[in-house]
Parts: sequence; C-alpha cells; structure tokens
Amino acid sequence: MYFNTRNGCKNGDRCKFVHQKIDFLGRSKCRNYRGPGTCKYYDNCFFRHEESETDILATQLQNLVISDITNDERYAKEAVVVMDIFPKMTRDLVHDIIHPTDLFHMLQNISIRNTFSQKEKEMVDSLVSNGYNECDVDFIYKIVWQYLPKPRRGWQTFPENSDLSIGDDLQRIYLRSKLFYSRPRVEILGEEFTAWFKEFKDMAKRIDIFLQKQADETYLCKISNIESNKFDESYIETCIKKARNIEDMQVSSTCRRNETSINLYIGRSGRTCLDRITKGGSGVEMMNLIVTGKIKEKEVAEKFLKATSRENPFQTEIEDIQPNRIVLVMKVEGKAFQSKEQFYEEMLKFLINGLISEGENEFPNLVIDTVIIGFVDRITLENPPIPKELVKYAQRAEGYNLFLSISLNRKFELKFQDDEYLDIWDCTILNKKMVFADSKGLLIYDTTNDATNYIPLSEKPRYVTAIANDTIAVSSEWAWDIKIISLKTNHVSRTIKTSGCCYGISFYDNKLYAAFKNGSKVDVQVIDRESNNEYQKRNVVPIVSDSVRYITVNGDKLFYTAESILYCFDLNGKIQWQFSDDKYSCLLGVTSDGKGNAFVSCLNAHAILLVSGGGKKCREILNRSSALTFPRGIHFAKDDNLLLICNKTGKVSMVDAR
Repeated sequence: MYFNTRNGCKNGDRCKFVHQKIDFLGRSKCRNYRGPGTCKYYDNCFFRHEESETDILATQLQNLVISDITNDERYAKEAVVVMDIFPKMTRDLVHDIIHPTDLFHMLQNISIRNTFSQKEKEMVDSLVSNGYNECDVDFIYKIVWQYLPKPRRGWQTFPENSDLSIGDDLQRIYLRSKLFYSRPRVEILGEEFTAWFKEFKDMAKRIDIFLQKQADETYLCKISNIESNKFDESYIETCIKKARNIEDMQVSSTCRRNETSINLYIGRSGRTCLDRITKGGSGVEMMNLIVTGKIKEKEVAEKFLKATSRENPFQTEIEDIQPNRIVLVMKVEGKAFQSKEQFYEEMLKFLINGLISEGENEFPNLVIDTVIIGFVDRITLENPPIPKELVKYAQRAEGYNLFLSISLNRKFELKFQDDEYLDIWDCTILNKKMVFADSKGLLIYDTTNDATNYIPLSEKPRYVTAIANDTIAVSSEWAWDIKIISLKTNHVSRTIKTSGCCYGISFYDNKLYAAFKNGSKVDVQVIDRESNNEYQKRNVVPIVSDSVRYITVNGDKLFYTAESILYCFDLNGKIQWQFSDDKYSCLLGVTSDGKGNAFVSCLNAHAILLVSGGGKKCREILNRSSALTFPRGIHFAKDDNLLLICNKTGKVSMVDAR
C-alpha cells in the first residue's frame, strides 16, 4: 500500500467524494465513515492495488488536482515510482523477453562473474529460485541490453518523445532512475513534476498493453494513484529518506568565481569509484558527471569536449543534453590520483574551465550543481547471442508499442436498392473506393461523394482483393474460377480458372494468391500478374488445413484462418506460428500490417483481435464496448493507417489504427 493515513484521514471533501463514488457503484461504505476526516476504509481499502474496484475508482480520481502539494511531496511521489514501480516494470518486461533461468546459465562464465560486485553475484544466484525479483534496474540494464531492440538514439542517449520501442523505454527507466537518484537537492518544480508523470504514464500504458495487464493491476493505474492522491507527512519523510540514502549525496567541494558558485557532490557509487582510483586500481573507472543550473548547454558541452586531451585526467563524452542539464560520461585512469583531495582539486579546475565564462556573467549569483555518480557499464557476454537467437528475442519483443492508438473514424450502414437484405462477407479498399462482397454482387462505396454503386454477379461472391487502382479480383466458394473486374466498366475483364472451388484471395507483390480445394485438402495457388495484365499460374503453396476461408499475404507472410485457428506461413509453405484461444472459436477475416502482425475478426466474441509476437500475444482492439457485432470482412490500408471492418448486414466501421 502506497498511502498511509493511519493518523486520521486528511483528505476532507475528497474522502467524501470517494465514498459517493463507492455508493454509486453499489459497494457499501465502511462502518467507520461518519464524514470527512473519519474514514479508515479510505486508508485500508481504497488505495490497495490488488482490488479491481478500487483501481477503477482511483482511475476516476486521477485528474483531481491537489493544489496544496508540497515540494517534499512531489519528491516523495517520484521516489515511489522510481524505487518501486520502475524495478517491477523492468522485471516484467525482461521476463517476457528472456527467461531468468536462461540468463543464469549465460552468466556462469568465470570472467564475467569476476566483474560483478558481491550484491550482483547474489542477484545472479537468485535467478533460478526467485526469477528477476531480486534484480534492480541497474543490473538488468547492464546485462540484458544485448537481447533487446537497440534504442533509436543508441544506449547512452536519452530517447526523444517519438522513440517508443521496448529498448527506448528501458533506456528511459534507467536514465530517469539515475537522474532522480543523482539530484543533489530535494527540489522538484510543479511543471517538471507534471511533465515527468505524463512521461511515466505514457510509458506505463505501452508496457501494460505489451504485458497484457488486467485492468486491476495496470502500472498506469498505480502511477495515476501515486500522482493524484495525498501522502501524509510521515510517509513523505520515509520516502525521501529512503531515496536519498541510495546515492547518499555529499558535498565534496565548493568554489566561487565571477559571481558563480559551483558545488561538487559525489554520490555513494561515485565515492566507490574514487576509492578504487586512489587505491591504485589499474583499470579505467567510468563515472557520470551531471551538471544542472542556468547554463548554456551547447556552449558548455563544447568546452568540456575541448578540454578532453591526453594530458587531461578526465576523458569525457556527452551522454545527454537537456535544458539546464548536461550528462557526461567520464573516464578516469586508475593511479591517476594519489588522494581524494587531489581529485577534488583537479575536478574543480576542470569544472571552472567548462562552466565559468571569462567575460561578464549573464546570470549574477548563479549556483551550478555538479554531481558525480558511478556509471553502469553495460557488459558484453563472452558468447553473445547468435543471429538466430537474436531473431527469437526480437520476436518476443514484437508487438511493443503496436497500434496503441485505436480510434473510430466513422460508422455507417450500407444500403441496397429497395432495402433488400445484404449478406456481406469481405471488403477491401482501393483509391477512395470501398468494395464489399455481397452474396449477389459487389457493392462499391465512393468516399469522395458518399455514393454507392452495385455490380451484380451470377455466382455468389464471397472474397475480394484489390489488384490495381481500378481493378479487383473476386472469388466464390461455388465456382472454380476467379473473376477480374474493372471498376471503370463494372464488367468482368477476364476469368482465371482454378483447380477447385476457390476460397479466400489476396494480391501481393504482383502475385495473386488463391486458396482452393485441392482434392481432400485446401492449398494456395500462386498466380503471376504479368506486364501485359495476363495471369499465369505458377506454384502451389501447401498448407495444413481443409477448412480455410479467409487469407491474406503481406510482408512475405501468408496468414489464413481455419475455424478457431490463425496460421502464419512463409511463402514457401513453411509454418511460422499459429494462434488459438478458447475464447475465440470462430475466426474469419484476416489482414496484416506487413510487419508480421495480423488483425483478425472473431464472430463469436464480437471482436477484432491484434495478434503479434509470433502468435504469442493477442489483444482485443475493438469489441462490443465499441458497438461492434458479428464482424466478418476486414482490411488494413497501411498507407492511411485505416482499418475497414464490415459485418454480415452491412454495418461498416472505419478505424484509425496507429
């Protein structure tokens, strides 16, 4: 439990509001509630993350503004996220990529173990019996980085807002933790607090979706609770004390030049590095130098880099530049200093040269804080993962940050002449036109002028795919052919004979793929579309089911549904993965984003599923709560990030999926 109000509820009308919400949900108030300030239920139940109803209530309350929040309370709230939530997030993320037992065996090499501290060795030894539960963020980051997708800006730089991979978010967790612990003072401005918590919640949402967290255990809800609810004074004091003890910042030196004061703080991890240096260690010590204050960041960074030379004992690289803050990686040779006093003296000279201008000071009475902490040096295993293993780990990371934004663009209902009954099976998009396969023909909806056209066909069309700007292909389960139809003329331009009844069809990379009845089973016929618009049958791709209906080909992958199973094959007929779940017993339409992920319509669950991660991850992106019923046809227009969904009776949903 994060919130302690055992000395009496201090939340006044907020407490009363909570009880009104509880009453609205039909849950009885606690018997001790006699008005604001008397509630023990508020303390003992309301903020327990284990209870789903209370999480729902906390989510409802997360936008309440606490106007009297103090600086200490802001610091304590961030401390809870960094000390408690971040390690749990990291463990959960990594566990989904690499099993702790596998990592344990990888770390048994003597040369690797000798680089670990005693605490890190204990973490390694606990991997088999206790998973990642004993591992902290630094240790996980140090080891597991080589199994994750590389952050877009690399492993030493803070990600930009648009960098949203699993590697980027692990980098965020590590760097945010490091920056928090390295704060020389308990000072967090309101604007900074709001910005940080927005970043925390955005990251939590991505992680929750990837881990498929249930509503009552999401990290987003937990962080929202921490942000919006009141901490009492004793709990604030406990959080601050615990957080400050991790690095135990101590002022080592101060100086003042040209109306500028420089304070040099050294954290616990920095002092450990300094001990090794002054005791004559033979290796190179890596430390972080963090500079905060009203500074010209780029100008200061250039000065530090120019000061780096063979003669200078401090070899520095820029790790990150943010407004009023620079983070540097600093390398110091062992035996470079005989005493700590000598180190402090040389460091202050280095800081003065980089931070204090020779001319008139633009910022009189300026105070600049500089902090030195130990650097977590990522290690490379003696036997790093081979390319085949990296592919396996990359597949497990697939689906991270995948289509997080799903929003309804438009809903409408198709109408036929004289309000005749519709029986829609499939759909596709080409240019600004949507094509729907009805049991009596094709219904063409033009989005530019909201007009509908109908092309009657003698056979019952079931499946449709776009060929070119004005050409589509249509198949029927009762006919041994595929019809190529021009939307300019509304007529069949050619007919391609197949070797059996034809089912789902898909056009990709100038080839038409058609599922057809081949004796007692179903296979996929590959048909080339040649430059003169002639069609030539090529090879047959064997598949493993006799109940195939819908297929799609995209990104060198063939997907098809067969009753309750979604299959993924390569284009040579080799199965890549399959997905099934007892909840989803009737899978129909399928479409792909071209990156190995599939959207599938599920008739019995009234849902659209996003299946990713090599068939191991599935999430409902639309369901009955979105007023979706009995979906059949589905098509993803990648260029527009538009998902088109139709049901049997002609109800159509256009969804923005990004």
